[in-house]
Amino acid sequence: MNPAISTGGRAAPRTSIYPHRSVRSVRPTRSRRLAAWGTACLAFGVIGYFAVPLMALHSALADRLLTWTGIPNAGWEEVAVFPGLEPGKAPLVPVPAFAQVSGKARLGLILGMVVLLVMTGRILLFRNLGNFLVVLLGVSAVGNGIFDTFRLDARVFGQIWLRQELLVWMLMPFAGVLLFLLPQPRLRMGLAWMALAQTYGFLFSVLRFVFCLGMLHYTGLLFMPLLWFALGTLSDLLYLLLFFSMSVHQASGHLWGVRDSWRSQP
Repeated sequence: MNPAISTGGRAAPRTSIYPHRSVRSVRPTRSRRLAAWGTACLAFGVIGYFAVPLMALHSALADRLLTWTGIPNAGWEEVAVFPGLEPGKAPLVPVPAFAQVSGKARLGLILGMVVLLVMTGRILLFRNLGNFLVVLLGVSAVGNGIFDTFRLDARVFGQIWLRQELLVWMLMPFAGVLLFLLPQPRLRMGLAWMALAQTYGFLFSVLRFVFCLGMLHYTGLLFMPLLWFALGTLSDLLYLLLFFSMSVHQASGHLWGVRDSWRSQP
């Protein structure tokens, strides 16, 4: 962790880099590390034990949002998730095939591609991502045009969503140890950030799930590749990194002061 030492006019090579300035003064003790990983294992066990009630709450909140937004739903059906962690409940929202999709939805796909192309031409940093999204929409249009009678059952989509999110909820405590508990100088603040990220992830999952169901109901599978890319696992990663950034900012302000936390410290 020390800077390279000049020997005979030549700098000796370093075998490691400086830790981030926000955690240079944090030295987790052995008891702190044991407590952190013990907390993660405990949270993992609690989430696994209450997996079925958590999924039921997820479905209940989604049902309220479906009703509030006017998205039709014929009910909820039990689905298998993981052995020992089931059943979950999936909605019965009608999803049309491409042959039944309205002209407005098809026009929306074309307009979306045009907007993305304009943005890629004007915003250099967005170019690679924008081109990738255009390709996703183009592949979706071609695929739907060829298989115009294929439809995705909302029950299957709900099953896939629960499997993905349940894994995220159960693995997040271990990520929280590395992102929140160990870097934070105060254990209670690390626990607070960890609990906040976990709660936000659960509620955000409900919102994303209902939004995807609404898009599937009104546009079929036209935007499905784009939705899964933007609102799937990538979305879980992005909000986790957002909370990590806020946690690092808070820890830096506590350790170095709000202004000094932005300066390089040797």
